[in-house]
Amino acid sequence: MASKPKADFGKPVQVRDGEVHRYHIRKDGRAISYTICCDCGLTHLEEFVPKKTYIKVRVWRDDVRTAEMRRRKKKK
Repeated sequence: MASKPKADFGKPVQVRDGEVHRYHIRKDGRAISYTICCDCGLTHLEEFVPKKTYIKVRVWRDDVRTAEMRRRKKKK
């Protein structure tokens, strides 16, 4: 299993149906982002690696950030 890349910038983005998201390419050619499910608060770290004819996508569930987002949702 691939090791989780370091995402040392930005805050998680909440994903909603049909919404367009822009991912910025880092100097190493990858785009890395945290996303949050709109309903349940499940948080993932996503890595996008452009290849010649396709885009490779790897996703890791982040249990710590998921718990944090769900606690915040309960407070509201």
